[in-house]
Parts: sequence; structure tokens; C-alpha cells
Amino acid sequence: MIKNYLVTALRNLRRNKVFSLINVLGLSIGISAALVIYLIIQYDFSFEKFQKDGDRIYRVVTDMKFAGEPFNNSGVPFPLPEATRSEVSGIEECAAFWTTNPKVSIPAGSSKPTVFKNQDNVTFADDHYFNLFPYYKWLAGSPNNALKDPFRTVLTKSRAAIYFPGLTPSQVIGRQVIYDDSISTTVTGIVNDLDENTDFTFKEFISLSTIPGSGLKKNNGVDEWGSVSSNSQLFVKLNKGGHPARIESQLVQLRKKYIKGKDNEQDANNLTIHRLQPLDDLHFNETYGAYDQPQAHKPTLYGLMLVAAFLLVLGCINFINLTTAQAAQRAKEIGIRKTLGSSGRQLLLQFLGETFLLTFLSLALSLALTPWLLHIFSDFIPKELHLNLLHQPGILLFLLALLIIVTLLAGFYPALILSRYRPVLVLKNQAFGDSATTRKAWLRKTLTIFQFTIAQIFIMGTLIVSRQIHYSINTDLGFKKDAIVSFYVPYTRARKDNQRFVLLDKIHSFPGIEQASIGSAPPSSGSTQSRTMTYQDGKKETRVELQLKYGDSNYFKVYQLHLLAGRIAQPSDTLREMVINETCRKLLGFKTPQEAIGKLIGNKQRYPIVGVMADFHQASTHTPIKPLALATVANSEFYIHIALHPQIAGAALWSTTLDRVKKAYKEIYPEQDFKYEFFDESIAKFYTAEQNIARLLKWATGLTIFISCLGLAGLVIYTTNLRTKEVGIRKVLGASVTGIVSLLSKDFVKLLGIAFLIATPVAWWALHKWLENFAYKTSISWWVFPLSGGAMIVIALLTMSVRTIRSALANPVNSLRTE
Repeated sequence: MIKNYLVTALRNLRRNKVFSLINVLGLSIGISAALVIYLIIQYDFSFEKFQKDGDRIYRVVTDMKFAGEPFNNSGVPFPLPEATRSEVSGIEECAAFWTTNPKVSIPAGSSKPTVFKNQDNVTFADDHYFNLFPYYKWLAGSPNNALKDPFRTVLTKSRAAIYFPGLTPSQVIGRQVIYDDSISTTVTGIVNDLDENTDFTFKEFISLSTIPGSGLKKNNGVDEWGSVSSNSQLFVKLNKGGHPARIESQLVQLRKKYIKGKDNEQDANNLTIHRLQPLDDLHFNETYGAYDQPQAHKPTLYGLMLVAAFLLVLGCINFINLTTAQAAQRAKEIGIRKTLGSSGRQLLLQFLGETFLLTFLSLALSLALTPWLLHIFSDFIPKELHLNLLHQPGILLFLLALLIIVTLLAGFYPALILSRYRPVLVLKNQAFGDSATTRKAWLRKTLTIFQFTIAQIFIMGTLIVSRQIHYSINTDLGFKKDAIVSFYVPYTRARKDNQRFVLLDKIHSFPGIEQASIGSAPPSSGSTQSRTMTYQDGKKETRVELQLKYGDSNYFKVYQLHLLAGRIAQPSDTLREMVINETCRKLLGFKTPQEAIGKLIGNKQRYPIVGVMADFHQASTHTPIKPLALATVANSEFYIHIALHPQIAGAALWSTTLDRVKKAYKEIYPEQDFKYEFFDESIAKFYTAEQNIARLLKWATGLTIFISCLGLAGLVIYTTNLRTKEVGIRKVLGASVTGIVSLLSKDFVKLLGIAFLIATPVAWWALHKWLENFAYKTSISWWVFPLSGGAMIVIALLTMSVRTIRSALANPVNSLRTE
């Protein structure tokens, strides 16, 4: 019986090659998209799942508000972990660590030490870290005492192999590792690297007690409860049945206990509180970040799931439409089979078997396409993501489930309809009454409308997302961003001497340099420094969380910042004068820029406001402009900023100029790597997520249009075949080619019009919600919708014209003779 089903299915596929090809292509695209998206989602949602009792582990984060402006920080005050461990109840375990990117030196006896600059995945961890995260396999040493004392280091196996090649883990124990030329530590443990998907990718663990016991104490706020750094991390594991709200309320009381005076004053517009962030939120919450690791975006993942579902459904719709449209051609086969004794159940299984075979072929094709798709999106998807059926049994289960679901989704309804035909009526050519035909026609029309509704929503979405990205990158951000390069000047050397100024003078003399400046990070960057300051006008005190940037007088010229009143701050070794932005001026209550000049702002020490500058975006257009002050402080200037001459906008000339800068840099800092970045490129990185969304939307749009047009082409082929005699008669009676093409196309154009009317409000609502993520955004122009609808109609007409024009040009004699 099964052999008979298979032979019949293969015969039917060969007989209807065009329709079979359309079905296989449509389904394979949907399955390929579903498989790739499954791999992405399965990867991102697997983070931290290996953690035992992960539902009881939380990170303590800090939420602040100053003058009504919210600020979020993933860190905590340095003294908080120890106070939490001793004074907060309901906690089973508590671990703290301090993230860093130090210079690492490995002594080599009498020869020159091996140096690793800005080493990543390094952290200062307390001796409770390996109790809270007990998933490291110890190859040498013990978790009980490895980090108990200061100046101790634990290395992972991979990092030990880099520092001490050829040595076994036990031989590495006792070796020296020096951090930042001054922190000499002894290796006390070697652990295996974690193979699971996790954001805890640390490779080196220095005992946290090293910080207060060394020169690091002064610059890291060891005793400061009012200072919060994202480097200072605290994780807690609650007791069974513990509730986060109870811990958070105790943290409020703890803060009140140790912070006195004005710094502890709290109200709705000025407050600092600690919250518990669940461990499984770490990989997805961009508000707090995850140790410089790429994070996933849950709404994007859910959007991908929706795209995969749509593409699968569209492929199934093609199958349903084409199969039900061909029902008349298979009616006699069904009638004869039933007359010879086939039951409805046997026919149902036969038609489901045909669908299964088509789906299986589509699945095989999709497995061939998936590696290609993974390669195309290699810069978007995680590099650890791959397809390996032998080592990923979950994928096999997913494919099996997909095979069964698609078979039932695409094949059950057509199989049910075909198996219910009554043999007596079929053999009398009466199987298709008016009402039955009308019901099937309306089903096909409804499914076709659904297909093109989705296609038009994707087109509209692609246009608006692309417009928003263009707006964000090209809108006036309040500064010049083209032809500007910045690079880092080593911090330690900058504090010892004036060599950075020697370098700056050399750069000024190079041809091709329009302007050069020394200062902190560029106006818009991911690097921020802030300080709470107050202004007292005699009646009330206004507090503001002020972002600080530093730069000499040329900083204004390089970035063409606009001064509204006053002057630029004068150079000094300490913070003495400030130029504030318009947002800060308004928060402090000054009605005009001139009114702010000469006023004092600060805490214990007051600083005069000597200038007011126009607002500029300190970050992406996602976030509103924050209150900001610009000052000149010599010891805080770590970047040199260069404005290249715009008239030499040739890449080769720019390259020559930058080569000269590099040579001068290496003469002064021979041990440092010269790395520069164009300012406009760094701004574009703010919108990497949106650019990825736009790219995915373009692919989804293209695939949706392709699948929909495949189905449309199949229906047009079926319709023109069905109306061959009608077309012949109309041509004999004098109908023109244009008239016949219009006749064959108008019903489909009507369906596209209905799809447009449905797609427009749905797309507008979805895009309006998406744009709410931006503080500064483009408008949803009305022309986007008719443009999308018109483009879809043109594409559909081109698809239909291939077949309709061919039918209209056919010789009516041949048409009538074959009928």
C-alpha cells in the first residue's frame, strides 16, 4: 500500500512539473528561513541555561534619576558587596568582581618579558566567585583558597597556554603574571574554559583583595559609597523561596545607613536605588550590558520568529491554492479509485503522502541552502552558530517536527477536499457545483490576499526602517562628523610628561591636516563620565547629573561646536571652568544663555559657567540629549582629534596623511599600537542593530515577494489554461491583446488592491510602535504606502504578463481545435 502511494505520488509530481517546482521552491525557502532563525533563537536563548539554580541568581544594578533624568548603571559602589554579605538576609551566596582590560607582562628570566596590551576577559574576583559559579573544572589549585589572598591569579587553560606555552597546569602554578607594570601576582589555579553559552567569558581571575591592597585603591573608589562604576559588579543567589523585592528593600536601608547628608536625599526626581536583574536577563538587557559581549534583542528574535512563520505559511498557501485549483483535473482519478474500492481514509493518506514527499524534497533542498544563508549573514549572526546535524540532535527533532507540521498545514485541507468527492457525480462531471466552486475560489482569493498583505507590510517596513537609519546618520547632530579621525594617547605616559603635546605640534605641521585637538572622547561616543552637581540660586537648590567632556580650544574647531554665549574654558591642570549645553542651561532654570554666564555650579567646590553651547547628540538618536559640560583639564586628555582637509577627500591622500601621523606616534610611543577611527564610522556603529534589521527586512521582503509571485504565477497558469477556449472565442470575435491581458489580470489586481487596504493600517501601527524606540525620529510619510502598493502591483503585473500575454497572442484556431 505504501509503495502504491509512493509510486502514485511520484507519477503526479512528474505529470505536474511546473506546479511541483513552484511548491518545492516556496516550501524550501520557508523551511530554510525557519531553520536559520531556529538556530539563531536556540543559540541566544541557551545562554546561562547550564547554571544550576539560575532562577535564584541576580545581578545587583543601580538605577538613578537626577532632575528627572534617568541613568542606569550595571555596577554598584565598591563597598556594597561586603556590606550585603554581612548585613542583608535572605542571600545564600554573594560574589563580587571588578572588570578590567590591563596590560599583561609575563617575566622571562633575564630576557625581555612577553607583553600583551589591553588584554580582554580579565577580572578582579573575590573568593566567593567560584562558589556562586561552580562550573569550572579545576585542573590545578583549589577554589577554596585560590583567590583568598591579595596578588593571586587563576587562569583558564586557554589563557595559561598563551602565557606559558608547553607547560602543564601544575607547572604553571607559582608562576608570575604582572598587570599594568605594577601589580605582580602569583598563579594559584588553572581551570577549564567554559564550553557552554555564557556571557561570563573571563579568562583571568585576579583576587579582588588586590585592589585595596595596592595602588589601585586610590582610583577605584574603594571606600566611596556615593560612587558607582560599571566595572564593580555584584551577583547574589537568593535562598530558596526568596523574593527579590525583599532584598531590594534591604539594599535601600543599607544605602541610607552608609550615605549621609545631601547625597542621601531622595525624591521622585532625584534618587538612587539598587535593583536585582535576573540572570537570564543578562544576555538580552542592553540597558545594563554584559561585559562587552554581543547581546541579543528579544523583540528582534520574536520578529524573526514571525518572519519564519510567515514564510512557512506563504509556502503552504501556494500549495493549498495550486492543489485546490487543480482539483478538477484529478476528479476522475478520485472517482475511479473510489469505484474500485478506495476509501476516503486511503485517499486522504495518499494525498497527504504526496504532500509529505514534496515537503521532504523541500526540506532536503533547504538543508543545502542553509550553509549558504549562514555564510551570507555571517557578520550578523554569532560566529559560534553553525549547522551540524550529527552533533545537534535538537535540530533533527526540529526538522522532524517541521516536516510533520508543514505536511499537515499544507496538505490536510486539499487532501480532505479531494478525498470527499462522490464518485457518481465525478464520473458524470457534476463534482463541481456552483456553490462548491465559489467556496474554493473565495478560499484561494483569501489566501492570495493574505500573501500580498504580508508582502506589502514588509515593503512598507523596509522603506521606513531605511528612512530612520538615514535620518539618524545624516541628520544634523550638532557637530561636524565627516573627515575627522581620533586616536587614543596612552594614559600613563600622558600623566608623566608633555609628549602628547609634542605629538600634537607635529601633527599640526603635516599637510592635509586642517585642525587638530587634544581632549577626551569625541562629542558622540559610548564613553561617558558624569558627576552630580548642584546650583543654588538663593531660593532653591537644583541638582543635575552632568556629563563631562574635556577638550582644548581646538576641540570646538575640529567638531565645529556652536558657542551661544560666553567663551571657551581656559586650559588648566584641574577642573576650573565649564561650558554647559542648552539642555543643562534649561534644567538649571536660566531663561537665556547670557543669564547663565558667571554662575557657579558644583558640590564642595564651585565652578564658574563661562560659556553656553548649542546642544549636540552625545549618543545615538535612541536617547535624548543629556545635560553636559565641556572643560579643559590637562590630565584628562587622552585622545587626539584630527580634521582632515575636505579638499583632499581622496582615500590615497588621506592614507598618506594618516601614515605620517602613525610614524610620529610610533616615534613617541614605540610600544603602543596606533589605532584610529573615523568619526562618521563610529556614529554609524550606533545603528548596527537597525542596519541588521533593515538587512533582514530586505531579505524577508524579497523572499515574501518571490514566494507570493510564485503562487500568483501558478494561479495565472491555471486560470489561463482553464480559459483557453474563452480566449480563443474572444479573439475570433475581435478582442485585442490588451483587452484579453486586462481580462485575465483584473481579478488578481483587485486582490492586490484589497491587500493594500489591509496592509496600510497594520504597517502604520507597527512602524509607529517601532519608532517609539527613538527619541529623535523621522516621520511616517504618506507616500510610503502608495509607493509600496504601486511597487507590488507592478511586480505582480510583470509576473502575470509572462503568461497572460502568451495566452493573448496564441492562435485562436489552435485554441479552439484543442478544445
